[in-house]
Amino acid sequence: MTELRRYKGQALPRQAYMTEFCVVCPKCNQKAKVTVENPYILNNAKLQCSNCKLIEKEEDLIRYNVIVKRNCLNCGKTFEVNIPNRKEKLTEMTVSCPNCNETKKYKPRNDKYKLSYNKESPRDPIFKLSLWFQCDIKGNTLWAYNRNHLSEINHYVSSKLREREDTSYSTMVEKLPTFIKVAKNRDAIIKAIEKLMKK
Repeated sequence: MTELRRYKGQALPRQAYMTEFCVVCPKCNQKAKVTVENPYILNNAKLQCSNCKLIEKEEDLIRYNVIVKRNCLNCGKTFEVNIPNRKEKLTEMTVSCPNCNETKKYKPRNDKYKLSYNKESPRDPIFKLSLWFQCDIKGNTLWAYNRNHLSEINHYVSSKLREREDTSYSTMVEKLPTFIKVAKNRDAIIKAIEKLMKK
């Protein structure tokens, strides 16, 4: 009688795999990496591509919409001036009223936002770039942040006995989609992971 393979992976939360994201480079479409210092804060992120030498920092994504919305001190009519996509805040703006041409200095509102490359999932949570490790399986998307994440999914899927460890938090494998957990998809998922590992 053959011994059933037992899953004994570490009871790690998904965040434990979020220090590195393998992504599609926005410049050359080859594999690039997004790295972060702290997977629970996701700041100080850096994008690097060894193929085209692209380097970007998370702070490069920050932009401001600078807005002045006031009642003119001369004619009393309301006006609004908006300067989008600035890399730096403005502390003061000289604005002419479009109604009476009276020019005054105003303190603007600086609305901060972050640029992103992609709106579709699956993607990394910082630069919003498509994940390198992803493929379609029967109409569902299998994805992983990096090789370690993909390897742990493979370890879980290929095990026929899966023990749940008692934790006060949800582990990465507990949060896997149902299509990954069901036995009938096991062979297709293992083949897909093997193919992704060769990318």
